[in-house]
Amino acid sequence: MTASSFAQAQPAWQNVPEGQLILRPFKNAPYPHSSREHGFKDFPREPHYTDSTVGIFIPAGYRAGDAVDYVVHFHGHKNHVSKVFEHYQLPQQLVRSKVNAILIVPQGPKDAADSACGKLELDPGGFEKLIAEVTDFLNAERKLHTRRIGHIALSAHSGGYKVTAAILDHGGLGDHITDALLLDASYGNLDWFANWSKAAPSHRLVSLFTDHIADRNRELMTLLDKAAVKYRKLDEPSLKDDDLLPRGPVFMHTKGPHDQVPLDYFGRLLKTSALPSQE
Repeated sequence: MTASSFAQAQPAWQNVPEGQLILRPFKNAPYPHSSREHGFKDFPREPHYTDSTVGIFIPAGYRAGDAVDYVVHFHGHKNHVSKVFEHYQLPQQLVRSKVNAILIVPQGPKDAADSACGKLELDPGGFEKLIAEVTDFLNAERKLHTRRIGHIALSAHSGGYKVTAAILDHGGLGDHITDALLLDASYGNLDWFANWSKAAPSHRLVSLFTDHIADRNRELMTLLDKAAVKYRKLDEPSLKDDDLLPRGPVFMHTKGPHDQVPLDYFGRLLKTSALPSQE
């Protein structure tokens, strides 16, 4: 998939080798939002907090059924949706994982060093509203024939941690979120991740971390210890996909650079998630 594919995909559906994609505005996207009415630090409202784009990717081989399963990915600092799709090869990784799910990538702060996420972070039920709007759109486009939500896997890279934690705490659809995948993203709001892990043994929290946030992961493990939640620690050199299958919290230190973590593990974590397989 090339950058030109994304340029042509806005706002109409584009057929690409991996499936179908669209980048278009949605009312319940993170921004605009009153929390960034005057921008943030060196980033003015325009253009950093006015883009309501949400990217949607339907993988080749997707089978529409009685419920729809989603992967929702949140990007880090100084990024935008089309670049995230292309740079981290999200469509290719989703296809290789063979999960029968649709990928959603909301635009957070556009090309800004900011971990906030407007409606999805601050408005109770904001995440549920966006999922409902996207689901209605996909039905109108005849990509789905159901409004019933199945499983949802949340994925966060870097600054995407903040909105992911907020969704687990007050975003809605809590009974549907099965996996929270932190791709070098466990910077803060650790109590919300711990609380979600404690809420059900079937919840799988995966925290892959590099050296610079090793201390934060130790803090999160301490919170889990206090909550009497068992967790596992994996060794990257000997890692096999089967090691990722058990439910519950799991931690792994990774030697790769910060920006490489999504490239190495996004697809592997989806493959071993609670999302249904196409096979």
